[in-house]
Amino acid sequence: MDNFINEKLCNSCKLCIEVCPCNVIGVNKTNKVHFIPGRESICIYCGQCMAICGTKSIKIDGYSYEKDFFDLPKNDLNYTDYINFISNRRSVRNFTDKRISNKLINQIIDSISYAPFGASPEKMCITVVNNRKKIELALPYISKFLDDIVKWVENPIISFIIKRKEGIETYNTLKNHLYPISKKGNYKLAEGDRVTRGAPSLIIFHAKKGAEAHSDNSLIYATYVMMAAHSLGLGSMMNGIVPSAINRVNEVRNIFQIPNGNDAVISVNIGYPRYKYKRGIKRNSFNVNLVE
Repeated sequence: MDNFINEKLCNSCKLCIEVCPCNVIGVNKTNKVHFIPGRESICIYCGQCMAICGTKSIKIDGYSYEKDFFDLPKNDLNYTDYINFISNRRSVRNFTDKRISNKLINQIIDSISYAPFGASPEKMCITVVNNRKKIELALPYISKFLDDIVKWVENPIISFIIKRKEGIETYNTLKNHLYPISKKGNYKLAEGDRVTRGAPSLIIFHAKKGAEAHSDNSLIYATYVMMAAHSLGLGSMMNGIVPSAINRVNEVRNIFQIPNGNDAVISVNIGYPRYKYKRGIKRNSFNVNLVE
């Protein structure tokens, strides 16, 4: 590991010691700031020390001030403007057939580089399907998968296996959300595309099964993608059905080119909204407990 502190530049402000989440940095016997021997292996490469260093004295393996860091812009966004922006966003379920340019896709993906993360972000994978015909190719397989959910939930043995293997949260989501909708035939292609809703683009978040914090990272990144899309005049909708189909239907996995052994967590439908909403919906259906 090639982490070091340039003693000639360091002014011993010790801010790097304060912000390091793993206590990797300390002071040696000569009162010089240094990386503590034996603790460098637990560095999580968050970059906090380099970001706060006023003299650019710190070097973390794989990072450089020129390539990986930037001077923070002025934050002139007040709370009212922030609320106005996020309250203006809606989950869009009706898209035009206009293709999204690669420039906009790149801007959306670039926004993820500013997102917080749980652990090991380098293990995350992002697949962008910017091809409506390819999405449509997968729809019949996804529709059949959703029909199969009805059979699984209604079969006591399979239901028991799902609970044990996938966990009670996943089972309850299937039983209480997808099952009743699918049983009414809502996801059949005769009803139209009720999965990707005609979106021209799909962004899928996935990682090797068991990769650290990849479920949390996927949801964080998907949220950033939705906000970035909104800022660019695009609509989006978070989609858990496509990843579920990828994980269980090889044809869908192959169409979207998701590597075998990777666990798809969440996807986001993206496109130009077909309609403009007149008003928002304020949802307070959660419990808040303030402990003082």
